[in-house]
Amino acid sequence: MNYKLSRTQISRTVQLGARALADYCIANDIHYVVTGSSGGLDSAVMLGFAREACRLAKGKKFKLTSVGLIMPCESHPDAERLGRKAIDKFGAKKIRINLSPALNLATEIGSDVNSQIIGILNDTNGRKAINEWNYSLKIAKGNIKARLRMMFGTYHVARMMKGMVLSTDNLSEFWMAFWTICGDVGDFGIIQQMLKGLELYDVARYLGVPAEIIAAKPDDGLGIDSGDEAQLGASYPVLDRIMIQLIQAGFDPDGPREQLNSLPKIEEDIPGSVVRKLATRAINGAFKRHGTFILSREQLELPVIEDIKL
Repeated sequence: MNYKLSRTQISRTVQLGARALADYCIANDIHYVVTGSSGGLDSAVMLGFAREACRLAKGKKFKLTSVGLIMPCESHPDAERLGRKAIDKFGAKKIRINLSPALNLATEIGSDVNSQIIGILNDTNGRKAINEWNYSLKIAKGNIKARLRMMFGTYHVARMMKGMVLSTDNLSEFWMAFWTICGDVGDFGIIQQMLKGLELYDVARYLGVPAEIIAAKPDDGLGIDSGDEAQLGASYPVLDRIMIQLIQAGFDPDGPREQLNSLPKIEEDIPGSVVRKLATRAINGAFKRHGTFILSREQLELPVIEDIKL
């Protein structure tokens, strides 16, 4: 598969994304856009889009300011350094929020909660949850970190500035449900439908994301495993190739689990075990893409709103 965006396509995509952001801010009188700068590719790209949007807004006599947040939370020192580098590169205002004390408090509270959870699992024969307890603890701690970033970071800053949080999620991670509900999701997404492995790196180079960030090993910084690839089971380019071929062959990431019984064959150089792992992860994560499941009034046999007589 030799798919690659041309420079003309990338230029057009950047122009459209930045213009959409600027126009949205102008239409809704939003003067600040907030990005959590993790030191990774996605947040650096969003800071790049924010810079372009600020330029476009200025041309329309509208003051739009990009704000980048550094939020260490038991983080690797390189994450903060690269996060600052991206903020400086794209001329954003900088705010640093040390979340480590909040994480310590959350961990202390969690230890009491966990003992109560274990009690209920033992009483109800919750063997599966008990057997996976140690891994669940890693996931839970990672989720707490992501939610602290949202609670004390991006959404707090955006609220106080009457601004808006920019989403740093991409399509590859969207397929894999590789994000935290009520954690790292933003209000405005430009790269939500961009393939990380096959598109986003080229967009990053076009925008001028520092080479050190582009070359860095993808890592969500939540300490769950030794990087994104270890958690997902494939590099982003391989993940994209697999998902594109599966979908083109009729696989529906939001469809029934029965699809896993007869997955379509794809490129022979990709092990079937990897294909199955990613397809399973996509199906298992569908609930996150769908959002809250809401029963309709019809399902609950309540009267239609238009028919209610007051």
